[in-house]
Amino acid sequence: MSRRDFYQVLGVPRTASPADIRAAFVRLAKHHHPDHAGDAGDLPGRLQEVQHAYRCLSDERARATHDRALDDSERLHFARQRRVQCRLHRFDGRHPHAQPRPQPDPQSRLRRIRWRSLLIATVSMTILARLLTLVG
Repeated sequence: MSRRDFYQVLGVPRTASPADIRAAFVRLAKHHHPDHAGDAGDLPGRLQEVQHAYRCLSDERARATHDRALDDSERLHFARQRRVQCRLHRFDGRHPHAQPRPQPDPQSRLRRIRWRSLLIATVSMTILARLLTLVG
């Protein structure tokens, strides 16, 4: 969303009445006013944001425009999320041709290692015996 959600700035739901919006604005304006809050960093910027949100939500035409923009941005956000989910669908294990990998038996692995080392030892002993007979 490119613009800030003014309902979120004021802390009111989208179905809030003008009286609720006014009450939230007064409460936040008192809280963020520089005379009341003292030196607390970004409070003047936050107060401007609250004032801008109230100006927009207090005017019926501006509020309707803001609601349409929020609906459009939500719709685009969900469409983007669906596209990402479609792209990632093939990686999440629900692939239609997914085959579970067979797990090797630990005993067969040990047997294979024993036979392999026995074969290597036998061949090396045979080669060594032939070399000794040729030399001696």
